[in-house]
Amino acid sequence: MLSDALLALVVTAFAQVDLALGLDNSTPYGPRPVVVAVTLVATAVLALRRVAPLGTAVTVAVAVGGPMLAAPLTVTIWGDFLPILVGAYSVARHADRARALAGGGAIVAGLAVVFVRNPESGTAGNIPFVAVPLVACLVAGRVLRARARSHSDDRARAARLEAERDAAIAAAVADERARIARELHDIVAHCVSVMVVQAGAAEDLLDRDPPRARAPLRSVQESGQEAVAELGRMLGLLRGERARLALAPQPGTGDLAALVEHMAGIGLPVELVVEGEPRALPPGVELTVYRIVQEALTNALKHAAPTTARVLLRYDEQGVQVRVHDAGRAGGTAAAPLNRVGHGLIGMRERVGLYGGSLETAAEPGAGFTVCARLPLPAVPR
Repeated sequence: MLSDALLALVVTAFAQVDLALGLDNSTPYGPRPVVVAVTLVATAVLALRRVAPLGTAVTVAVAVGGPMLAAPLTVTIWGDFLPILVGAYSVARHADRARALAGGGAIVAGLAVVFVRNPESGTAGNIPFVAVPLVACLVAGRVLRARARSHSDDRARAARLEAERDAAIAAAVADERARIARELHDIVAHCVSVMVVQAGAAEDLLDRDPPRARAPLRSVQESGQEAVAELGRMLGLLRGERARLALAPQPGTGDLAALVEHMAGIGLPVELVVEGEPRALPPGVELTVYRIVQEALTNALKHAAPTTARVLLRYDEQGVQVRVHDAGRAGGTAAAPLNRVGHGLIGMRERVGLYGGSLETAAEPGAGFTVCARLPLPAVPR
């Protein structure tokens, strides 16, 4: 790495300057060219301290202690002691346990040779001044390595959990879209069935009473438009699997009273309020309103019971709004955090988005949880 190369260059330069000044002002141990070469090798190899930490530690140990076996050499702080400390830290920080032990052993062996062969260093008083920094570098290297590995494991775990969460959301979306597609299939099939019946009635009336045949023909036209619209939405969904589809009427706003009564029977008192002038809704919108209320009340029963809930269904000229609010857990404690990503909310958003609507959710400690959806509708003809 560039930083290691720069470190090696700076240490080498200071070591050579320190060595030149020291040799000129004192009596050196060993031939000057050998001392310079040893210092150059010990400092230059620091450029590889991360790429090859064990090789760096062994090279420093051999460069500093090897020539001492033949003859005593001059030892300097910049050219010998500092490379030993850097080499010890590097092998402890960037190598596994076995290589760290091998590198640390090589460093200790090299220092032992220096203490035995160098007249200036080989005193008992110098041992603490060498041993304490050396042990500190080794310990610091291992501690920092452990922390780095711990952080790496935490990041890997977080990435894995995020991937699992994304996969769970994708699976929930796929399941909900498949469910919506099956229900839209039922709606389309119902519309087609109505068209067939009305077309037959119109055919019977054409000969006997042609003016009366207009009403069933108009019903055929409206049902066909609804079927085409719902079929377009259904084809826009991704279906994960084919399922056997039962042609059964789908629930709508007219079934909300029965749903509220059912929820009260299983432990969730619910108040149903209708505002505005009720109007006929497309079958898909009817089903969407019902499913939103059903899911919101189920969540309230599951996460906030015992509690009470209020369902508001409001009609206006622009569309229909449904709002479900639960009072939270009894005793003023906060309801469960339903604003987290869950399959129920995912399904609500998929349904509302299918019809160009909007969904808002809000949770307040001690004040319960609110689900509010708005679905746009064509303007009422005047």
